[in-house]
Amino acid sequence: MKKKLISIILSVILTASMILTGCGGNDSPTSGNGSSGEAAENKTEEKSKDSAAGKEVVRVVVPGISEEATIDPISGIEKKGLGDFEAFLEEQIPEYDINLVSIPWDGWIQKMETLVTSGEVDVGFYTNQEAVPGWYQDLTEYLNKDEEVNFDNLNQLFIDPAVFYTKYNSFNYPESTGQVFGLPMTMASNIIVYDKKLFEDWGIEEPTENTTFTELVDLAEKMTGKNPVTGLTNYGGYLFSTWMEWYAISYDAVKTYESDTMLLSDMDTDEYVEYIKDSPEVLNYFTDMIRLVDCCPEGVATGSGNEKFFTEDNDIAINFDTNNVGANYMKYIYAQDDKMTERFIPLMVPTGKNGMEGFPEFFRFSITKAAKNPDAAWEVIKKLTTTPEIVDYYLTNYAQDKVTALADTSKISMMDYEINKKRHDYQIKAMFVTDDYWFWRTPLQSVNNQILSKQLTADAAREEFYKGVSDWVNNTKAQLGQ
Repeated sequence: MKKKLISIILSVILTASMILTGCGGNDSPTSGNGSSGEAAENKTEEKSKDSAAGKEVVRVVVPGISEEATIDPISGIEKKGLGDFEAFLEEQIPEYDINLVSIPWDGWIQKMETLVTSGEVDVGFYTNQEAVPGWYQDLTEYLNKDEEVNFDNLNQLFIDPAVFYTKYNSFNYPESTGQVFGLPMTMASNIIVYDKKLFEDWGIEEPTENTTFTELVDLAEKMTGKNPVTGLTNYGGYLFSTWMEWYAISYDAVKTYESDTMLLSDMDTDEYVEYIKDSPEVLNYFTDMIRLVDCCPEGVATGSGNEKFFTEDNDIAINFDTNNVGANYMKYIYAQDDKMTERFIPLMVPTGKNGMEGFPEFFRFSITKAAKNPDAAWEVIKKLTTTPEIVDYYLTNYAQDKVTALADTSKISMMDYEINKKRHDYQIKAMFVTDDYWFWRTPLQSVNNQILSKQLTADAAREEFYKGVSDWVNNTKAQLGQ
C-alpha cells in the first residue's frame, strides 16, 4: 500500500496549554526526488502476503516524514521517505505488519489528537502535551510484567532524565499522577550559536562553557553597532519567542516543583507564586531579556531580521533562537562544511546556580486508547524505542537536530560526532527536572512576547508574570474544584 501524508481538517480546538509553542519538531522536510514511493509500491504484494499469513497490523503515526525521499538543501543529505522507513521497520520488527502514517509538523498536535481520538492509529506520538491522559493508555501494567522493558531496567535503557519524565505529572490531571503514557525515542538538546568572525572583528574574547547568560548579554551589547573592521551595522544578539521562556531557568527565575498528588490545593503558593513579586532573579531575567532585545534587529518581534545568519554577510554576533538555529547548525555538521562550522560555534545553554537549564522535550511513542490490539502496539513501541538500529535510522533521516534518549549510545552512529556526545552528556547533567512547568511557562510566554515588542519595563514584566501565574493557579484550581 502506497503511503500518503494525511491532511486532516481539525475538528477539535485544543486548550491553550495544548497548543503552546515550543513542542515538537522544527526539521521540516523539503521537496526532492527519491525512491520511497517505488519502495512503498513494491511492498504491496509483500504486505498482502503478510496479512494473509495472519500478521497483526499495527498502525503507527510518525510526524514530519515525506512520502518521497528528500534532499536537504543545506546538508545535501538524503532523507528516506515513508515507504523506506516502513520497509526498514518491517525488517527490524518482522513479527508485525507495520503500517506507517505521517502528518506534517505544522499543526501536528491538533492533527495527532484527531488521529488518535478517531481511532485511526494504534501507536501515537507526543512530546510535552499535558492532555495525553485522554489520548493514550497507561503503560504501568506492561512495565510491571514485561521481562524485556520494565521499571527495574528503565534506568539501564534510558538516561536518568528520560526515566524521570516517563512518569506523568500535571496540575491539570492530578488523577493521572505517576502514570506512564509513552517511552522516549529521542530528545531535544538545544544550543546557542555565535559568529567567531564577528568576535574577532570586534576584538572581543569568545565565550566559554563557564560563561553565564548575563555575560552573554554583556557580550551582545559590546557588539551592537558599527563593526570596527567592515563599518557595517552589527547586532549583538537575536531572540525568538518560541522557547525563549526556558532561559528563565538560567537565571533561577523559576523553581523546580515536587508533589506526590499534583493537587494545586497542596501547593505552597508563598514558595511558588508569591515569591515572584519581589524576586531579584525574576527581575534580573527580565532586565537581561530587555537588554538583549535592544541588541537585536528591529524585526525581532515578528521573527525576522536573522536572514543573513549562516552566510558570509552575517550581521548577528550571538543567535539565541535555540528553536531554529541549532537544527540548521547540525546540518552543516553532518555536511562536514568546515567553512561554516569553523566560523559559527555552538554553545550549550548556560545553567543557573541550581545547575539546570533547557527544554525537557522527549519524543515518545504511546498506545492509543482506540488501539485494536494494545499488546501488539506495546511490542512495537518497545522495539521502536529500545532498538539502537531503529533509533539511529530515525535520527539520521528524520530528527537530525535531536539526540538519543538511550543510555548506551555505542550503536548510535549520530554519536560519532563530538557535538552530539557533548549535547547528550549535557542533558544528563543539566536538564531542568520538575514535576510541572505549565503553571509558569504559559504566563511567561505572554510576558516575553510583550518584551520582544518593547512594551514593558523589567518591573512591569515581573508584575505581569506574577499576575499571570497567580491567575493560572487560581483559575485552574477553580476549574478542578480544588
